[in-house]
Amino acid sequence: MPPSWKLDLDPDIVALGMDAVRRCGPLPVMDRAVQRVLALTEDEQCELGELVAALEADPALAANLLRYANSAYVGRPIQAKTIRQAVVMIGRQATRQLCLEAVTFRFFEAAPGNGHMSRGQMHVHSVAVARAAAAAAALVSLPADWPHLAGLLHDCGKLVMPLAFGEDAMDEIAAVHPSGVARSHAEWDRFGIDHAYAGALLAERFGLDEHLVAGIAWHHGGRRGCAAPSPEVACVQLANTVVDMLAGTLPDEALLAAMLETLDLSPDALDELAEAAGAGLPASSASTLGDRVSELERLASTDELTGLSNRRHWMSTVRELIESGAPGNVLLCDLDRFKQINDTHGHATGDLVLMEVSRVLDRHGVAGRIGGDEFALWVPGEVACQVAEQIVTEVAAAFGGPGAISVGVSVGVAPSLRDLSDALEAADRALYGAKTAGRGRAHVSESPAWVAA
Repeated sequence: MPPSWKLDLDPDIVALGMDAVRRCGPLPVMDRAVQRVLALTEDEQCELGELVAALEADPALAANLLRYANSAYVGRPIQAKTIRQAVVMIGRQATRQLCLEAVTFRFFEAAPGNGHMSRGQMHVHSVAVARAAAAAAALVSLPADWPHLAGLLHDCGKLVMPLAFGEDAMDEIAAVHPSGVARSHAEWDRFGIDHAYAGALLAERFGLDEHLVAGIAWHHGGRRGCAAPSPEVACVQLANTVVDMLAGTLPDEALLAAMLETLDLSPDALDELAEAAGAGLPASSASTLGDRVSELERLASTDELTGLSNRRHWMSTVRELIESGAPGNVLLCDLDRFKQINDTHGHATGDLVLMEVSRVLDRHGVAGRIGGDEFALWVPGEVACQVAEQIVTEVAAAFGGPGAISVGVSVGVAPSLRDLSDALEAADRALYGAKTAGRGRAHVSESPAWVAA
C-alpha cells in the first residue's frame, strides 16, 4: 500500500504533479556541498578546520552563509567577518541549521513557480516556521533537526502548483485564502491536490526521508485538515500555525486541537513559539496568541449549499460524542467521478447532486460536508455496515430513471475509536479500499473482505 498521505491522490493528478516536479529542479538540501557540511556537523570527531574548509570550498555557500549569519533577520549581536568566526560564535548545531536556512532562503527567493502572490514571502515564512518547529520540538523533548528541516521545506509544493496549474489559477486562490487550512481546502476542491501534497511529491522525487516527506504532506492536517499523525509532524503544524497567526490569520480550531493534543501542550505554548519565530516577521502581537485562541469567535456551523453541518461543526459535535463514550461509527462518503459530472453537465447540476446526496446522508445519522464532494457521517450504535450499504443503494436510486445521470458513492467505515483523528484516518483507508475495488461500494476498516455491492 502507498504511504497514507498518497491514498487521497488521483493517479492522473499525480502524473500532472510529477511533470511539474521534474521542472522544479533539485531541492537545495540535496546539494553535494550542503550534504558534506551536514555530515561534518554530525561527526563529533570532526575538527573545526575541516568543517570550515567544507564551507569555504563552495564560495557561493560560504558567502550566503556569512551574509545570512550577519543579517538583521538572524539578529546576532556580533558581526562575523570569517566563516571560522561564524562557526565558533554560534556553534556547530546552529551552523548546521543556519546553513540549511541560508540555502533554502536563497532557493525560495529566486525559484521559479512561486506564483506572483507568493514571491518575496515564501523564503521568509519558511525560515520562521523552521525555527518555531525546532522550538516546539525542544518544548516536548524531541530532537530538533527533523522538525527544523521539515519546517524549511514544508511549503516547497508552492513551487510545483503554479507549474502544474498556472500562476493565474494559484493567484486567484491566494487572493481569497492566502494561507492555512482554508487555502488547502480551496486547492483540493479546484485541483484535486494541495500544495502540501505537491511538496511531498517533490520531496519524495529527490529521495528525502519518508518521515520528512510525510511531514511536508501533513503540514495542513491531511485531506481533511484535522490530523496530527505524530509529534514531529505536529511540531511543524504548530509552527506553521503560529507564524500564520503572527501574520494575522486565524487558526483552524480542529487542527489546532489535534496538534496540541498530540504534543500534550496547552495554548499558552503558542506565545513561546511566537518568540522563536518572530524575528523578521511583522510586529503584530507576537505575544498573547494563547489568549487570542481562547477568544476566537465561533464560526457559522452550517454548510451554505447543503444545509448540513460544516466541517468545523461536524468535527466538534462528533468529537464530543466520542469523548462522552457514545458508541458509533464514522463513515466517509466520496462521490465517484464528481469532476466528470461538473465538466459534462455544469456546476449547477453538480450542486443539485450534492444537495440530493446530503438529503440521503442526513437520514442516517449526524452528517457533515467535509469539503467539495466529500461527506462525513456519524452513525450511532455498534455496527454501521448495513447503513453504508443503504447509502450506496439509495444514492444510486436517487438518480435513476430514463435519461438520468449516473451518480455513485464510495463509503469507508471506521468502527468507534477513542480519537476522531484516528477514526477519520481509518475511514479514509477504508474509503481508499472502496475506490480501488471499483467504486460504488463500501469497505469497512480492518475488514477488507467486507464489501457492499
